[in-house]
Amino acid sequence: MKTLPHCLLATVESDSHMWNLVYLQLWLGEHGLNVKNLGSCTPVGTVLSALQQRRTQLLVVSSVNGHGYSQGLELIRQVRRLHPHLPCVIGGKLTTSEDETLAVRQSLIDAGYNQVFVGPDAIDTFSRYLGSLHAQPDADSVLANSVASWG
Repeated sequence: MKTLPHCLLATVESDSHMWNLVYLQLWLGEHGLNVKNLGSCTPVGTVLSALQQRRTQLLVVSSVNGHGYSQGLELIRQVRRLHPHLPCVIGGKLTTSEDETLAVRQSLIDAGYNQVFVGPDAIDTFSRYLGSLHAQPDADSVLANSVASWG
């Protein structure tokens, strides 16, 4: 039996919304990932601990409360310190303004996220991103060795 790549799903510490995480958990499962959902208001320490406990191929951070940018920066800095090659993505409502969210996208990538998914095409873009990971020559080793979220 083939083991599915492991995906860790989290949000930022102040985001108490759960529906986006449940949706993404189901959606990621449909896309061939074994998902551990850390739930709402995820402390950075909980994410780091979960990454230490199990080999993870993808970290997905979702936020719908408008604080994904500021708190997502701190999260990725801590993750990159310990897991410099782990594929990490973020998406959703990352600021309180759609214009601001588009403007901070590059800052999040520069801080260490591999991709940032925002706007009406976020799920389609994320789906293509996952497909590109699976389409690489040895997808299982790509997912296993290295490798967001939205409302």
